[in-house]
Amino acid sequence: MKMSKKMTALLAVLMFSLQIFCTVPVMASTAEETDKTSNSEEAEYTIKLPSISVEYTSVGGEQIINFNYAAQLAFKNYVETESSGRMKVELYTNGALGSGPEILLQCMQGVNEATTTGEADLSSYYPEIQIFSIPYCYNNRTEFYNLLDSDYMQSIYDGIAQKTGIRIIAAFDNGGFRNISNSKRKIKTADDLKGLKIRCMQSSAHVYLFETLKAVPTSLAFSELYSALQTGVVDGQENAPMVMLDNSIYEVQDYYTLDGHLISPAYIAVNEKWLNDLPEELKKIVLDGGKICETAARGAITSGEMLALDVLKNAGVDIYAPTVEEKETFQIAKEPVIEWLTGEIGKEPVDTYLDAVENVKKGEDVETKAKSGESESLLSGSFVYLIIIIILLLVIVILIIKMVKKPATEEKK
Repeated sequence: MKMSKKMTALLAVLMFSLQIFCTVPVMASTAEETDKTSNSEEAEYTIKLPSISVEYTSVGGEQIINFNYAAQLAFKNYVETESSGRMKVELYTNGALGSGPEILLQCMQGVNEATTTGEADLSSYYPEIQIFSIPYCYNNRTEFYNLLDSDYMQSIYDGIAQKTGIRIIAAFDNGGFRNISNSKRKIKTADDLKGLKIRCMQSSAHVYLFETLKAVPTSLAFSELYSALQTGVVDGQENAPMVMLDNSIYEVQDYYTLDGHLISPAYIAVNEKWLNDLPEELKKIVLDGGKICETAARGAITSGEMLALDVLKNAGVDIYAPTVEEKETFQIAKEPVIEWLTGEIGKEPVDTYLDAVENVKKGEDVETKAKSGESESLLSGSFVYLIIIIILLLVIVILIIKMVKKPATEEKK
């Protein structure tokens, strides 16, 4: 059933409302606060914060903020405002200061004070982070965020700091759940993948994953992906919805199955020695800024993913959400990856991770920031905006319900 233009417009407002909420920390500064940070010569400290991401993505004619850029902007806004101009944050995007591995190394060496990073780049220095290569661990993003906010992950962050010299100050996901697309047929169960040539990342864990699913995994550089799909070198690939849009992959793919095999973390980190050398009041501002930008990134990802799926569908991609029973068929890939990873990093870190995942699913051992009095004071400035957004969403839902009921009433007449 096709949606009416009014219904589509209301949904667009809904997405826009979510977009506003995710960027609240970015937009909250006043003109007076901006004046405090306008003169870079007055700043005592400069923080270079690079990423390899674009700033915005064009989705259905709208400009959607990239989650990394949302985090960068929120961090800049908070730190510069709260420090009254004592700290200046310089943002670099689209790989202006180098590739992912390069900007991570720059932060480790103290060349840059901060960086955005993720699982793939960190694994070269902290192999245990490959635990996130185990597929089909999470039913939804809430479970994943609860793990990121747990005591277990704090111990991981401490381990990363010891081995790399960087301190994680914000954690979110790397653009959403990875799903499988292809140009041959609709994939409902694991059996439907048999024989399909699927491009995957150059990772042994990913290769094991798709071999177990009876596909033919093909490791290719991401820069070669579009051409390989277009020419039939591979039949499909696996990425999050926003990646499908950002790189026009949907132009050469007909089917997209929401199997959600992986969701991986992304981070904002700072050089720990630099952080510890700051005056205590500025160190606290940097750490608090991490919590603020974490909220912005998570909001941007959630709203962007929902809108991306809608745009993919409107572009003609056949999007399929497997049933619970169909999703169970994909679970056969989990154990082989666990066995491989155990050989790589040892049994103890793998078992500890799997226990932590089960704990957050049960609601145990979760120290979410919503329970922290410190975080409540941090986010109090955004609370009013949240209430406004909730009210707006309720109004939209009521209007949608009325619009759905109205045709049915007219038919009875």
